[in-house]
Amino acid sequence: MLSIPWPSPDSNLELLQVTFTNDSFLIVVKSSHTSAFCPVCLKPSSRKHSQYSRKVQDLPICNKAVELIILTRRWFCDQPDCTVKVFTERYDWISPKGRRTKRTDELLRKIAFSTSCLSAEKVAKSAHIPVSHDTLLNLVRHTHIEPKVSPFCRH
Repeated sequence: MLSIPWPSPDSNLELLQVTFTNDSFLIVVKSSHTSAFCPVCLKPSSRKHSQYSRKVQDLPICNKAVELIILTRRWFCDQPDCTVKVFTERYDWISPKGRRTKRTDELLRKIAFSTSCLSAEKVAKSAHIPVSHDTLLNLVRHTHIEPKVSPFCRH
């Protein structure tokens, strides 16, 4: 394990490698969990199925874009009444099929809601978070906003 300080979003990640380029960091991490909970039946499983890599975009560090390569596991669910036989390890800081960390999504959402998506794309790129305006538009579309009752009368 390397002893390079970095703002890890999860204490159960083991830092394996850091690669620097002129404009980005590539950080390879591995999960150190010895078991995982099935997302359907919520029972723990400690029987490993396989391992795969997942690429996730994170917030920039030192004005450089950050890409995480997460070596994560698939697990067997041995519960006879569960419909899932194999599941992937879940992280609370990434949505199940997400390509960005939740904190990156939240920052991009704030940028997208404060201006047009074309302008937000330029702001995000200047903040070293490469993203397209279409992605920002999808973030806006998929954001759930609670309707609030207006305190004014409708006369």
